[in-house]
Parts: sequence; structure tokens; C-alpha cells
Amino acid sequence: MLEDNRIKVFLTVLECGNFTAAALKLGISQPAVSQNIAELERLLGVQLMERARGEISLTENGRFFEGYARQIAHWYAVADRAFHPDPLTLHSKDVEPVRLKLDDGSEAEVWASGRDIHIEFKK
Repeated sequence: MLEDNRIKVFLTVLECGNFTAAALKLGISQPAVSQNIAELERLLGVQLMERARGEISLTENGRFFEGYARQIAHWYAVADRAFHPDPLTLHSKDVEPVRLKLDDGSEAEVWASGRDIHIEFKK
């Protein structure tokens, strides 16, 4: 499967609400979760999460990065399906669209079906 493990760990921590639960869900150690988040923060040069008593909260930069992380994970999944299609779902419902906020306040929805990419602009 095509993916960036650091993105997967980041999104799993958000989903689970703490490093320990994310580690259990991912089948890795809690220190490995911490190392992945620390590596992301080092690469980006910003703190993504506040850690306190086993709970996390996103910093402003973390909330900003979350949108990119979800888009990156989505497009990794789309690319993976394009090159490794599941014959049972090849002609099934389109992939759930990613919603992007544009500078003018409008939104765009982007999704893939088969090997086609679709973009729809919304006001």
C-alpha cells in the first residue's frame, strides 16, 4: 500500500485522541508514535500538538496541517487504487471527494473514479 507512515500516525493520533490508543490501533509502540510525530514536527519546523496528561490538542499549525494530511492520505489511496485496483470494487461508487477551501471563500471538491480526476467548484 502506498502511504507515508508519519501521516498515517498523525491522523490516527487525531482519531484516537492520544498516543497510547493510536499505538494500540496501529500495532506499534507508544514511543514509535511519539517518534513519528516528532519527526513530522521537525520536518515542518512547527509544533503540531500540545501534549498533556495523555491527551493531545492540535496547535494552530496542527489544525492547518491536518487538512494537508487528510488530502495527502486521500491521494495516496487514490494512486494506490489506480495501480492496484480491487476487481470487486473497480466499478463501484466514486471515491469520497476531498473538499478544499479556496482563497476567495469558495470550495472545490476533488475526487477520482477509475483513472479520471474530477474537480467541481462550489460557491
